[in-house]
Amino acid sequence: MNKRYLVILIFSFIPVIVYNQSRTLDFYLDAGIHNSPLLKDYNNQINSALIDSLLIRSSQMPQVEASSQLLYAPVYGNFGYDEIATNGGNYQGLISVSQNIFNKKVLNNKFQSVNIQRQTANNESRISIADLKRVITEQYLAAYADYNELAFNKSFLEFGYKENEIIRKFVSQGLCKQTDYLSLQIETQTQEILVNQLTSRFEKDLRQLNQLCGINDSGLYRLTLPVITIAGSQDIDNLPLFVKYRLDSLRIENEKAAIDLKYKLKMNWFADAGFLTSTPWNFYQHFGYSAGVNLSIPVYDGHQKTREKQKLSLEEDTRSGYKNNFKNQYNQQIQQLYGELKSLQIMTTQLEKQLSTSEQLVNTLRGQLETGIIQMTEYINAIKNLRYINKNLSDNNIRIQQVINELNYFLAQ
Repeated sequence: MNKRYLVILIFSFIPVIVYNQSRTLDFYLDAGIHNSPLLKDYNNQINSALIDSLLIRSSQMPQVEASSQLLYAPVYGNFGYDEIATNGGNYQGLISVSQNIFNKKVLNNKFQSVNIQRQTANNESRISIADLKRVITEQYLAAYADYNELAFNKSFLEFGYKENEIIRKFVSQGLCKQTDYLSLQIETQTQEILVNQLTSRFEKDLRQLNQLCGINDSGLYRLTLPVITIAGSQDIDNLPLFVKYRLDSLRIENEKAAIDLKYKLKMNWFADAGFLTSTPWNFYQHFGYSAGVNLSIPVYDGHQKTREKQKLSLEEDTRSGYKNNFKNQYNQQIQQLYGELKSLQIMTTQLEKQLSTSEQLVNTLRGQLETGIIQMTEYINAIKNLRYINKNLSDNNIRIQQVINELNYFLAQ
């Protein structure tokens, strides 16, 4: 066996690095979270809820207003408004103040409503982060799988190029058949087409990953296999996906209480001071003040209160149905994912054992190849089998990361 050919053959199977620069999953997760307009929206909603609380407090303070009116209504003979109605004019300048009283329950209801809005926005933000992490991780693993397969097939293509040169020399020396050389060329051309297809697929998935993360970058990067570990807890009560049902229940109860409060007695006091006169030339003689209390008690509304509560009861019934359905499906999904993860881990052990056996076979055949006991094609087939086992092991490891990613989504607290 030609020693130079053997060295070329062995080193041709070293994995090929397609792109020089590399990026990790953490890079894309950080970029996706930082650039997400939805997360910025939720953050603004949380800040807006804090401002709403301040507005409620401000509305409870005495409200002061300055007003003035200059009204002139002349009468000429039979022309003009009735002076009994207009007094010939109305001239006033007042400072008014008013304040709602005995409305502590109303204020507490409003504060509770704002607090629920803030908690809901915060919880939706947590759900959005979990969704974003899951989707970005899924896309990253898909792009990594493309890159891994591309590197795998490109290494075979590089091997085909070198093998073509060597076999061509063997043909010229009469050591190989011309048909063997042509068959090898066809196989190499087929591999070229496959590498081009995989390159396009990898570039497409990488662009989609950049778009998903809000990254304006058309560059191509080598991706590294992430090591994702199970994180979180199976405590469903603290799961953001489940907490939203509890917050919906609080919101419905708060709205029911607000309906009841609409039909309670309302009271506010008011006062004003200034001048009010029908003759502008002696307005300084008509300075004064007034004060009073307003009362409002709803008596009949055509059963609106009952209808509004019925609608909220229907909404609560719908919420309860979705919550129970989610709880049942949640436990089933967790069990299914753990079951698949266990099967994949068993498969990893089997593939690693198979890989070890294949490596022993290649080492044995290498020695036999040097002594001429076996044909070159037999050794090449053994090498290909070794690489395909490596690929299956790599694909299995990627699937493990995908399952853990799904688990983390359902365990995120």
